[in-house]
Amino acid sequence: MNTEENIRVKEGFLGQRMIVLPKNIVSGIKKNPLVSSLYFTDIGFFPKASHHLIKRKNGSKQFILMYCYKGEGTIELENRTVFLKPNTYYIIPPGLPHEYYALAENPWSIYWIHFTGVQAAHFYDKFTSLHPEGAPLLALEERRIGLFDNLINVMEDGYSATNLEYVNLSLWQLLNSFLYESFFYGEDKKYSENNTVEAAIDYMKKHLEMPLKVNDVAAHFSYSPSHFFTLFKKRTGYSPIHYFNYLKVQKACQYLSFTSMSIKEISFALGFNDPLYFSRLFKKLMSTSPLQYRAEYRH
Repeated sequence: MNTEENIRVKEGFLGQRMIVLPKNIVSGIKKNPLVSSLYFTDIGFFPKASHHLIKRKNGSKQFILMYCYKGEGTIELENRTVFLKPNTYYIIPPGLPHEYYALAENPWSIYWIHFTGVQAAHFYDKFTSLHPEGAPLLALEERRIGLFDNLINVMEDGYSATNLEYVNLSLWQLLNSFLYESFFYGEDKKYSENNTVEAAIDYMKKHLEMPLKVNDVAAHFSYSPSHFFTLFKKRTGYSPIHYFNYLKVQKACQYLSFTSMSIKEISFALGFNDPLYFSRLFKKLMSTSPLQYRAEYRH
């Protein structure tokens, strides 16, 4: 942590855990090409952190991710105030003066981590692009808590090279669990208005045999075609039909690799009435014809 901090903690917190890596250990991490691009310097958990207050006039040297597990607290920045409630998080960039504290009537329980490296800014940029409005709400996921605890557990066993490599490689997964929450849930994810695109992709995957159009998918989710098109492309970078065709071709690759189905049979199975059109589309997306693909990648 920075030396220029105003820290007010009343006799610590029952059950608190904290690891601050010594400077010589951090220097060693910087020289290790396996983990030097993204690593943490401090990590901890403060349960029911009553009277917890930290003020950094010059900001931190690292990015700080703060995950409010329970209770409430406030982060004061130069140009905004961020309120953290249960299952919300926020990332504070380095060099930004800030102050954060637990609410007296319902003090937060927080997991926090200071991270840095050349890749760290890219994670922060992704966070701000996905959540420009403030602290996003997460669904409670015990596996995320398990990741935090695992990193702390390993660090409490010492600073061996193996331990340091493991925890910093695991840091990628921890950060991904915040930025790409829907993938982290896997089969347990629930669809809502906030993840209509994921629901639409799931719908497409279940109807690969149909010649769906944008209007069909949009209508299924009660959206206008134009609004759905914009929503889908903003989230994926592709138009819905372009994405649907990629899914069809992906399935075609499986048919070509693992079955003896003819090109015509595969075409019909994926909703294409014209095998020649299917072959042209396959070659456009895969840079090889279906027959060439089968010859090269047959398993």
